[in-house]
Amino acid sequence: MHPGALDEIQRLAELDAELAAEAGRLRRLGDEAEAVRARAAAIDAFFAGYADEETRRRATTAAARADLTRREEESARARDDLAVARKDEERAVAERAVARAEDRVAVARARVARAAEAEAELEREAAERAAEVPSLEHRAAEVASQLRDLPRAPTGPKELLEWASRARANLFVAIRQLDAQRDRVIREANELGSMLLGEPLYGSTPAQVERRIAATIGLPPS
Repeated sequence: MHPGALDEIQRLAELDAELAAEAGRLRRLGDEAEAVRARAAAIDAFFAGYADEETRRRATTAAARADLTRREEESARARDDLAVARKDEERAVAERAVARAEDRVAVARARVARAAEAEAELEREAAERAAEVPSLEHRAAEVASQLRDLPRAPTGPKELLEWASRARANLFVAIRQLDAQRDRVIREANELGSMLLGEPLYGSTPAQVERRIAATIGLPPS
C-alpha cells in the first residue's frame, strides 16, 4: 500500500475533525444566539403590552378600593343602627346586618389586597425584565465577537432581536458551507479507502476509514 495514500487518509481525517469541531462551535454559538433571541422576544412582548396591563391593574385596584369604601360605610351605618336598636327583635336584626356588613368588608379588603399585589407583581416583573437586558446584550456581544459581519453591541430588546436574526442567518450559511466541505472530505476519504482496500466504505467517516486501513495493514492509526 502506497505510503502517500496513508498520509492522504490521515490528512483527510484531521481535516474532517477540524471541520466538525468548527461546525460544533458555530452550532453552540447558534444555540446561544437563539437563547438570546427567545428572551429578548419575551421581554419585548412584555413591554409592548405593559402600559395597557398597568392601566388595567391600576383600574382594578381603584375599583376594589372604592368598593371597600362603600362596604365600610355600609358597615358603619349598620353599627349605628345596632347602637340605637332597643327591642330584642330590632337588635337581632341589626346584629345580623352588622355581621353581613363586616363579612362584605372583609371580602372587599381581600379583593383590594389581591389587586394591589397584582399591581406590585407587574412592577416587579417589569424591573426584573429590564434588569435582564444588559446580560442579554453582553451575551450577544460575546457571540458577535466570534463571528464576522455582525453588530458588536446591540442595545435593547428590539436591537437584540434584529441582531439574533442576522446571527442566525450568518451561522446558517457558515454551517452549511462547513457541512458541504465535510461531505466532500468524507466522500474523498471513502473513495480512497475503497480503492486501497478493494471494498466499499461508503458512509464511513475519514477517521473510520483510517482505522480500517490501519487495522488491515497492522499499523496503529494516527
